[in-house]
Amino acid sequence: MILTRYIWIICLAVFSAHSFGQDTAVILEPLPQFDSLKLLYPFLKIDANRIQGESQSLQPFFDKLERIHNGSREQAVVVHLGDSHVQPGVITMPLREWLQSNFGNSGRGMIFPYRLAKSNGPAGYVSHCDTPWIYSRNASPKHILPTGIAGFTLWSANPSATFTVEFTTPLSGPGDTTLLTIFHANSDSSYFLSVSNDINGHAYPVADSTKPDHTTLLLDDQPQKIRIRAVKQKESQKSATLYGMTLGLLKPGVVVHTIGVNGAMFSSYSESEHFAGQLALLKPDLLILSLGTNEAFGVKGWSADSFSASIDSLVRQLLQAAPGASILFTTPPGIYQATRKRRHTSYKPNPLAKKAGEIISGYAVTHGMATWDWYTIMGGTDGMAKWKAKKLTDKRYIHFSGKGYGIQGVLFREAFIGAWKKSGYGTIK
Repeated sequence: MILTRYIWIICLAVFSAHSFGQDTAVILEPLPQFDSLKLLYPFLKIDANRIQGESQSLQPFFDKLERIHNGSREQAVVVHLGDSHVQPGVITMPLREWLQSNFGNSGRGMIFPYRLAKSNGPAGYVSHCDTPWIYSRNASPKHILPTGIAGFTLWSANPSATFTVEFTTPLSGPGDTTLLTIFHANSDSSYFLSVSNDINGHAYPVADSTKPDHTTLLLDDQPQKIRIRAVKQKESQKSATLYGMTLGLLKPGVVVHTIGVNGAMFSSYSESEHFAGQLALLKPDLLILSLGTNEAFGVKGWSADSFSASIDSLVRQLLQAAPGASILFTTPPGIYQATRKRRHTSYKPNPLAKKAGEIISGYAVTHGMATWDWYTIMGGTDGMAKWKAKKLTDKRYIHFSGKGYGIQGVLFREAFIGAWKKSGYGTIK
């Protein structure tokens, strides 16, 4: 009875959102050139903008990039995993563009119909809610559905449940074949899924999938809009469950998956029922971990030991799912904490943000992994106030504006290029 009532409330909320017609996304602005950042934002620690420990941790990934550059038919796979700072996809964008322009574009990577989960999504596509779906996310303490690769889950008992994804940027070039992989429940009680090109009606049936949790389709007509529909063909089928989707191309190069969940912590992914198993199917070569903000923001009973243990728990799962993958940590920014007295809210630096970054960096050094110290680069303890003075953050000193995230992305890309050149492979632009 309680579950039924809860589902009805969520269905109503999601269905009423249909009138908006698309995901909310960070507004992108033209970004300044890297060479001008120090002049425009003197509080940035440009001298600290480097990746530490890269020679040991990132060399296998750099070696693969070099092989691709020299004509191998391989694909290099990057997964950027994080929280609300990562979910809009803006931080990852400059690195994705550099990698794919120099080593080849192997596809868009992870996508999810965030609008159906009442959340914000990255640029490049929009989703439409055609019928109600129930949703969960791995960061919710009371999520009612198991979660997987995207950190979000959609579920429906409606045998006619559908949604569409419309692409606002091209999926591929002339002659390319796009691979669509759908991560979904596939049991006797699961509806089959049908995928179709909503422009010309071309259908790609998922019903004959032989995989237990995913289906891969060849989209050879470069669709601009795809419709995914539940199909009930047997009495035993009761519901459809979607964990995420990826878009790839049948050609060598780099694919970059951005996976972010508002409110996520290290434990959100390590305790996710299907995340590690589905991550293994992506076969990542580089894992970028941008977490720690939400632990610093106010986890009850936070301690250095428990935080370090949560890092280790996730890393162990990741390396089991992706043996040999390089790991690159980024430290959380210098977020502030709020204090309210007599209807007045004041903000001051959150000391746990610095502590979390130190623990992450220490873990990376101990385990021979790489780190990009964003806390220091963005200005340290009082850096957030300087970003806010430039109108690059929200009023709570926690999140950045679209331009702010873009600046972070440019800095991250330049630090990555510096590590690449330091490795001895510096012959590209």
